[in-house]
Amino acid sequence: MQNQYDVILSSLSEDGKNELVANKKLNQGEMNLRNMYNGHALDYFFRLWHKHFPNVRQSKTCKGCRDGVVKFYHGLADLITKKREEDQLQADKEKSEKLEKKNKKTKVKKSTSKK
Repeated sequence: MQNQYDVILSSLSEDGKNELVANKKLNQGEMNLRNMYNGHALDYFFRLWHKHFPNVRQSKTCKGCRDGVVKFYHGLADLITKKREEDQLQADKEKSEKLEKKNKKTKVKKSTSKK
């Protein structure tokens, strides 16, 4: 069976991923500041939950359900962020390797001057 994160990530567009990460940050800030969930982010997480898992009922009035849904989507947002950071590091590494190869080629060339 495929990981649920992978299934959801494959169905989300890049804008959807950006919105998920933004709502996670918004919710995390509210939780750190007031020890409460952000209402907009909570609604967004529950809409996503009901879209992706229509057979698994969760209610916003249930504390355990709220905690579970928020934890799931915070984990998914963290995975998206981690993946983006890894991709950026890989791109930077490839860019620096290309630059090193270019520098080696220019250093290897000898000037041929006639005296």
